[in-house]
Amino acid sequence: MTDMHKLGRAKLWSGGVLAELSVADYVTLTAVAFITSAFWLAYHGQLYLAMVLAFASMFLDYVDGAVARKYGGSPYGAVFDSLYDVLGWVLFPALVINIQLNWHWWSLVITTFYCVFCVIRLGRFTIRGYVKTDGLYYTGLPVLFSKYGLLLAFVPHYRWLAAVYLAAMIPFMVSSIRILKPHPIFAQLEAVYAVIFLWLYLIRG
Repeated sequence: MTDMHKLGRAKLWSGGVLAELSVADYVTLTAVAFITSAFWLAYHGQLYLAMVLAFASMFLDYVDGAVARKYGGSPYGAVFDSLYDVLGWVLFPALVINIQLNWHWWSLVITTFYCVFCVIRLGRFTIRGYVKTDGLYYTGLPVLFSKYGLLLAFVPHYRWLAAVYLAAMIPFMVSSIRILKPHPIFAQLEAVYAVIFLWLYLIRG
């Protein structure tokens, strides 16, 4: 066996990159697994079950930060979190809202612009981070507010408000206004939303 093969086996048995990940990273990866499954469920018409997993993943996106602060993180954490942000807070809401609005052309236009401006918003946050004064502030509206657009997409007869809501988010996301980081209770409510959609899924048969 060559030295290269021995090194490869050593890395494999020691866990390789997996051994470098923190507990918080595994929480984030679980969130990624949930939101990815939500995409497949939404694609196959299981929207309510998709929403259960989506809101569960959003709750885990909050939990991973709490775990990292308590037990420490890793250099991978910020990267994984940014990737989750794109899946959970950007692409998934855009998909569900388009499905709920039957892929109407104006909904496609709005969600496309929404996704582009979300990338700009996330890029700025990656470079600048929080503004720290008397508290933690975002510069511009954070993408996590898209969850309220998701909820609007399930309001009977007024689903179109979800697309209007995303359109309204666009200028605020790239603005210079400072938004105080929301209280943890708003993130914890995501677990409640997951339970509500599970109940709706079950009663709908």
